[in-house]
Amino acid sequence: MKLSTIDSAAAQQRYSSVAMLLHWAIALALAFQLALGFAMPKDERGFALYQLHKSVGITILLLTLARLAWRLTHRPPPAVERGFNGFLAKAVHVLLYVFMIGAPLTGWAVVSTSRIQVPTMFWGAIPWPHLPLPHGVHEIAEEGHELLAWIGIALFLLHVAGALRHQFLVKDGLLKRMGPRGSAGLAGLLAALVVVVYFGTGMKIATDVVAAGGYGPTVTPAAAPATTATPIAEATPVAEETEAVEEEEAGPPPTWAIQRGGRLGFTVTSGSDSYKGSFSDWSGSIKFDPENPESADIRMNINLASASVGDETMDGMLVGADFLAASAHPTATWRSTSVRQTGPNRYRADGTLSLKGASKPQSLTFTLSGEGLRRHVEGSASIDRNAFGVGTGESAAGLGGSVALNFAFDAVGREP
Repeated sequence: MKLSTIDSAAAQQRYSSVAMLLHWAIALALAFQLALGFAMPKDERGFALYQLHKSVGITILLLTLARLAWRLTHRPPPAVERGFNGFLAKAVHVLLYVFMIGAPLTGWAVVSTSRIQVPTMFWGAIPWPHLPLPHGVHEIAEEGHELLAWIGIALFLLHVAGALRHQFLVKDGLLKRMGPRGSAGLAGLLAALVVVVYFGTGMKIATDVVAAGGYGPTVTPAAAPATTATPIAEATPVAEETEAVEEEEAGPPPTWAIQRGGRLGFTVTSGSDSYKGSFSDWSGSIKFDPENPESADIRMNINLASASVGDETMDGMLVGADFLAASAHPTATWRSTSVRQTGPNRYRADGTLSLKGASKPQSLTFTLSGEGLRRHVEGSASIDRNAFGVGTGESAAGLGGSVALNFAFDAVGREP
């Protein structure tokens, strides 16, 4: 019997159903993972995708180990080629296994040795441990992970090119070996789906990034740290007016009710990036006369457990002992000690912030718009998180020392 006849017969021997299922599941996961890794935003907007990237990587590792175990315990169909081409095909297969195991492991090492220790939740449900590695290997692991990604793409393309060569040039029906029901058409359809997943994922994420204004971090004007010193140019006209006009003794200030729909947000930097979040549960009592701010009495209460940056894992860290310690100190309070006008509808309020068992002086600035007893309030403050012990250990090593607080709400007043 001729060698070509033997090879053709070997090509017709199909892989088992389990082997085919694992092969195509890994192929789809790899296409999605590679597109996700290269296209996802590199700032805080990419955090949720970063968590997804970790879960997909762990899944690929587990599927690859299962595929390897199945291959070692179940004889695969015989090789269809000998000589150099056979050696090349076998080398690509072996290197693909190295890539599919090495890439998740180096990614695991990157996460485990990062200065900011972010817990890994496998598909948001199962805690995944960190590897016991020193921080010194972080850079090596990071470079290795990126290099393996590029190698993986090259191997991916070689593998596909080899399959296409057999199907259209050699015409030995090789695709049938990995096609459901022995169909080369179904195998080709699955291969096309892999390509669609890769490019579809990359294009979708890239489109979202462009719509959001690029990869760079964005900081809204409301989130900018408040200026602690009152500008002389703004304070002087008010001071002169106060000295020039003798005011009649003012009565009790109006009481203001904060309306629903307000926002209390925060921003903290991490290198060139920034993390943004908000508190969903906060309240206040306000006695304030815009014409006589010196008589103001403003108090704010914040439920620290309501802090969120939009990711379940990070939210768990945020309310934990290293940061807000919401279990031990559930509420932060701020109370004004003095309020003064710094310009038209602009004010500075000095007060005391009590947070995580510490009480420190804390100022904020705000502006008013509207008229009479219906006003809109917007303001900001810059809080020294280290003064209150918010963010300790390696998990906060890369974070900036100041947290920019911003708030906006509508208030309806009632005369006393």
